[in-house]
Amino acid sequence: MSLPKIIWSKIDEAPALATYSLLPIVNAFTQAAGVSVVTSDISLAGRVLATMGLAEDNLAELGKVVHQPDGNIIKLPNISASVGQLKECIAELQGQGYDIPNYPENPENDEEKALQAKYSTCLGSAVNPVLREGNSDRRG
Repeated sequence: MSLPKIIWSKIDEAPALATYSLLPIVNAFTQAAGVSVVTSDISLAGRVLATMGLAEDNLAELGKVVHQPDGNIIKLPNISASVGQLKECIAELQGQGYDIPNYPENPENDEEKALQAKYSTCLGSAVNPVLREGNSDRRG
């Protein structure tokens, strides 16, 4: 039998700052109880990289964990990404050396339409519908 595990969601913006101070405290308590805490990147950047096949799809993996009787996830608040935030994220990732295409806001051909559809999976409340099995999907 494996040791109990808690998955801590790695996210964007202010909640990420809270993680840096709170996670070490949580680790101190859980280690004493023989429970490990691991992080799982479901930030906008992490979701973009996963969508482009450049990182593990942690959100899909967490979607499986929620169905396991022993699944434990600490999901912090995360952004419901807008097109503007997505474009800024893409630019930041490109600046870090990732070879990913720009978001085609006004697609002109089938390839750009497919790329827009691919990126659209990162927009809005992309995380909650997966972890809550759709009961909080507010995307239209």
